[in-house]
Amino acid sequence: MKIKESKLIETVKVGDAKDIENLIAEGQDIEQTDDYGWTALNWAAGKGDVRIIQKLLELGLNIANTGKDNRTAYKIALAAAHVECAEILQNAEQKTGLENESKTQSYCKAYPVVAFRTFPNWIEGQTDIEKDAVVFLHQDLTVTTTVWHGKNIVFAQLSPEWERFCREELAFFVPTELNVAAAFAARKTTNSSQPQS
Repeated sequence: MKIKESKLIETVKVGDAKDIENLIAEGQDIEQTDDYGWTALNWAAGKGDVRIIQKLLELGLNIANTGKDNRTAYKIALAAAHVECAEILQNAEQKTGLENESKTQSYCKAYPVVAFRTFPNWIEGQTDIEKDAVVFLHQDLTVTTTVWHGKNIVFAQLSPEWERFCREELAFFVPTELNVAAAFAARKTTNSSQPQS
């Protein structure tokens, strides 16, 4: 397979922001792609180069471009856990009206049942739950004995007080893609800084 020649993309790979401006001034096509369909912005996202991403966005590169993998620059930065880049690209997509958060599967988090029993209006829909049992709080704030939403419901008395209890007392929230990428990047940094045995 012959790779297309692309001065702009090659310059992004090298990381030279000043040369990018010069190439655009000389008439290089800002939307040029390589054989994979990636633009200069896709490459900058994959490298995690904030400076070049900002420069390309200033120059007006189309944020919605995808390559053969159907990923925007935001999705590329996200997959590589380049959180700062992903945030910049997500904001740029939102400004253009692109929907950039994936349609997530249902989410739940495990808690010991005793954590819920401190809620004043807690009434268990099942009476056979052991005192040290683990139950699951779902994104719609129902509680079940299983990770499967809607199965074996323990509590479904939704109210503003219940929502406040879940958010404030239990610190429950449904993580975004950026939250997940940031947590991964933090773990990766922590693991790489620990001495190897």
